[in-house]
Amino acid sequence: MRTGYLSETGSRLVKRCGTRDPFQIARQLGIEVLFCEGFGPLKGMYRVIKRNRFIFINQDLSPRMQRIVCAHELGHDQLHRRLAQGGGLQEFMLYDMTAKPEYEANIVAAEILLDTEELLDCIFRRGLDSQQVAAAMDTDVNLVALKIAHLAECGCSLRPPEGRSDFLREPGTGKKA
Repeated sequence: MRTGYLSETGSRLVKRCGTRDPFQIARQLGIEVLFCEGFGPLKGMYRVIKRNRFIFINQDLSPRMQRIVCAHELGHDQLHRRLAQGGGLQEFMLYDMTAKPEYEANIVAAEILLDTEELLDCIFRRGLDSQQVAAAMDTDVNLVALKIAHLAECGCSLRPPEGRSDFLREPGTGKKA
């Protein structure tokens, strides 16, 4: 998919639903969000079962991480719904940046959760670094780094920050969460 399309997908959802809250967006789109126990290291997944759309989120995550996971799974709903249908139930793991569907869902999540104008204001007017931007926007620094890198890829004159692409992996195991 072309780079701008991913941003447009997230922006369209925010505009259509009038909110950046991924839980409200899911509700307006008719997607059932379920908080599940016993997920272990798994953060969340998106599935389509008999034409019904579901986002499953690990209930043990912090509220901030639950928002990120929900927004990520909304990305899968908008971009990869067909992959979640059919004979088997397709599970998507979060933040494996080497897998194209995961990268694409991450970009949509960043667009849903992080207002571009506010982000640029934090960087250019307030002179904040990625850590400070994340604190100011109450989000994860790696999501900020991803958004900045994506903006740079789209032609915005920003130096992509260093960030970990595996920040949702289970610590010490290397397993995708």
